[in-house]
Amino acid sequence: MKSSFARVISNINFRLLWYSQIISQIALNTLTFVLAIEVYRLTLSNTAVSLMMLTFGLPAIFFGVAFGGIVDKYDKRLILLISNLLRAAFLILFYFSSAYLIMLYFLSIAVSIATQLFIPAEAPSISQIVRRQDLLSANSLFTITFYLSIVLGSILAGPSLRILGSKNVYLLISLTLLLAAYFNYRMARLTPAKNSDIQLNLKAFINPIKEGFLFIHHHPRIRQSLFLLTFSQALIATLVVLAPGFAHIILELPIEDVSIVVMGPAALGLILGALTVGIVSKYMLRGSIILAGIVTTGVSLVILSVAGPLNYHGMIYVVMLMLVLIGISNSYINIPTSTILQMETDRDLRGRIYGILTSLTGGISVLPVLFSGILADTFGIDKTMLIIGLIVLSTGFYYLSKRKKLASLPSN
Repeated sequence: MKSSFARVISNINFRLLWYSQIISQIALNTLTFVLAIEVYRLTLSNTAVSLMMLTFGLPAIFFGVAFGGIVDKYDKRLILLISNLLRAAFLILFYFSSAYLIMLYFLSIAVSIATQLFIPAEAPSISQIVRRQDLLSANSLFTITFYLSIVLGSILAGPSLRILGSKNVYLLISLTLLLAAYFNYRMARLTPAKNSDIQLNLKAFINPIKEGFLFIHHHPRIRQSLFLLTFSQALIATLVVLAPGFAHIILELPIEDVSIVVMGPAALGLILGALTVGIVSKYMLRGSIILAGIVTTGVSLVILSVAGPLNYHGMIYVVMLMLVLIGISNSYINIPTSTILQMETDRDLRGRIYGILTSLTGGISVLPVLFSGILADTFGIDKTMLIIGLIVLSTGFYYLSKRKKLASLPSN
């Protein structure tokens, strides 16, 4: 494995793609948390933060699957370059519009649309750059740095706002995306196959989507895997929505500290989960790991709903521990489920299945994200945490009831 990692890292085009991934992911995660903090600062409303998160998620519904098909027809290196340049330009507009809430919403939609073009171009580029036997190592590096970017982005958001102010922080993120674009520019071209003619008609657009949904309909394991992956991403989005209000109202902390005290431990947990899930898998079945992740998440949220409002001396450490456990548990749901999805999906259908996953994540996450913000403003964040925790525990019982039935089904 060491030699495989060494071969991957020695590949100049992979390094350039990897550097671009790390930098752009840190920039986008920082932007997400900065906007959550800024919108809450402007409105003191959890619902307003929910709407901000929706501006990131909704474009995936309309563009996720469609852009996945378009990207396959063009030079992926060019698409990565254009996407990063577009996002950098939008961030400069944020600088001039940061005082206007409606403009923050509008520009976040624009950034999200450009990101939907970036996502299906990034991961598939790996297979064009590295050898087949090195794909596992290459994808492992991308997964680890993806979680690290969440950690760094969540931690950097608050201090960046405090040091640079609510306008200059957008210029910093824009410069970061320009650096990512520079690495894309230095990459070799990633041209499509010569016989991949572009067909601009409705049938060519609909047929791949239809085939993907039919495959999902006929494969219960795929349906469940998509449900669980969407579920885990919705949990992260919900935590981001509630984090500013939780830090400000429940923990009585400055809003700028939300990235360190709340999102930092959760993101750290994602890393710990990613690093330990392989060890745990030697002693537990994938389904048992997923179930443990769901139950632990639910219990941790219930404890948070009680521990946060107590506000005793040292209780902040209990809160941070629960947030770390939520991060670990989310990795225990996400990683084994992704493995099942890859193993059970036909190779020729993986692209469109993941495109559908992107759309589902953006679409289905709308409800819990909006629901959690409105509920928090109406009944309080502690009660909202309790309700979400109970829903997660109910999901665990549902998953347990389905395990034996799915286990009796033949694998593909």
